[in-house]
Amino acid sequence: MGPAWIPLPTAADAAHPVGNWLLQMGFDLWIRMCYDREVVMPESFALAPGSLIASNHQRDVDGPMLGIVLAQRHGLHFASAPPFYATREDLFRPGILARLTVHWPRPVSALLGHISLAWFFPLGRTEPMRRVREFTLGETLHALVDAGMRDADCSALLNARGQRELGARHATLADCIDRANPAILEEWWGLRRLKVATLKAIAPVFRATVDAQLAHFARRLDRGDCVYFSPEGTISMDGYFSRARAGFFRLVHLTAKQQPWIQPMALGYDTLGPGRSRVVVRIGQRFRADTTLDRRAFDAALRWTVLQLAPVTPSHLLARWLLHGPRSFTRDNLVGWMVRGHTALRAAHPSLDPLFARQSVASIAKARLRWLERNNLVVRRGDAFKSTCPRDAPPGWRAPAEIARYLDNNLADLVPGVDRVLPC
Repeated sequence: MGPAWIPLPTAADAAHPVGNWLLQMGFDLWIRMCYDREVVMPESFALAPGSLIASNHQRDVDGPMLGIVLAQRHGLHFASAPPFYATREDLFRPGILARLTVHWPRPVSALLGHISLAWFFPLGRTEPMRRVREFTLGETLHALVDAGMRDADCSALLNARGQRELGARHATLADCIDRANPAILEEWWGLRRLKVATLKAIAPVFRATVDAQLAHFARRLDRGDCVYFSPEGTISMDGYFSRARAGFFRLVHLTAKQQPWIQPMALGYDTLGPGRSRVVVRIGQRFRADTTLDRRAFDAALRWTVLQLAPVTPSHLLARWLLHGPRSFTRDNLVGWMVRGHTALRAAHPSLDPLFARQSVASIAKARLRWLERNNLVVRRGDAFKSTCPRDAPPGWRAPAEIARYLDNNLADLVPGVDRVLPC
C-alpha cells in the first residue's frame, strides 16, 4: 500500500501505485510548464465511476492532459485516480521508438529502437487497442508473421501494388521486412496492399483480438473504472474531426450496464500567440449512452456533442484571416473583422475561449498582430500589413503556417457554414 495521499489504482494495478502517482505527477508538472492550460467545467464537477470519456483528439499530449485535468491535483494529492487509456497496439511492440523516429539521425533512431515502452504503459494506466483501418504497413506485415507466414513468398501475400512498392516479388516475408525502409513501414497503410485471400486469412485473428480488447475495457467500466476512448480512434492529422470508429459504439453495447455514463470533453489550442501555447479544456455534462440508437445516429450524436464543447480560440480567427482574408490590410481592418467575428460566433457556437471574456477583442487582435509580424506570417508595409502565410501550406503542428491551416480546417468543423458566419 502506498501513502494515503496517493490515489491507489484498482486491484488489478495495485502493484504500481507509487509508479502511477509519480508518472501522473510528472505529466502534470511537465504540462503546466509547457502549456498555459485553462479548464472550464460544470459546477461541482465529479467524474462518475464507470464513465467512458470521449473527446476530440488533435495532439499526442491530449490523453495525458485530459487525464490530469480529471484527476484534479491539489498539492501532492489527486482528487481521483486518472482514467485508463486505450491506445494504439503497435506502441507496445519492440522497436517502436525506432519506427517513430525514422526521420531522426540514424544512430539515434537505432539506439532508441533498443528501448521498449512495454514497461512504461502499465504505470500510465495505458492498455492496447488494435486499430484496423489505420494499420500501418509495418503492423500489417508483423501481423502476418504472427499468423505463421514469416517464410511465405510475398508474391502470394501482397497484391501487385504491394509487391511493386516494396520490391518484394520473389522474397520471403521476413526478408521483405528486413529490407524495407523503416519510414515506409511506419507511414504507409498496410491492409490495402494485401491480396484479398491474405486479408481474409488474418481477418478472424484481427476480429478476435479487437473483440477481446473491447471486452476487457467493458469489464473495466463494469467494475467502476473510467476509460478514455477516443471516438476518432487516432489523432486528427488535418484538423477535421474524423468519423467515429466502430469501437466506441461497440464498447457501449458490451458493458453489462444498460446505459453507461459518457463523459464528453473537448480541447481547443490557441498557439498563434506569444508565450506558452494555450490550451482550453472544456468538460461537458455527462449523459447516459442511448443504446437504442443505431450506429449512424449514435456516432452523429456523439460527434455533435464533442464539437459543441470544442472551444473557438483567437488562433482560430487568426488562422481564418491569414488564409482567407485580404493579402494586404491595416490593423484596423483586422481588429474590426475580429470584433465582428466574435459577435457572430457568440450566436453560432456555444463554446468560446474564456480569454474573450477577460480581454477586449481589439486588444487581443493588436497583440496577436505583433506576434504574427515577429513570426514572419505578416510583414509591415508602411501603415499596412501584407500576409505572407502560404495558403497552400499543409495542416500540421511544426510551423506557424501549418498550424494556421490545421486550425482553419478545425474551425470549419466547429462552425458549420463558416463562410457565411465569418466572411473575410
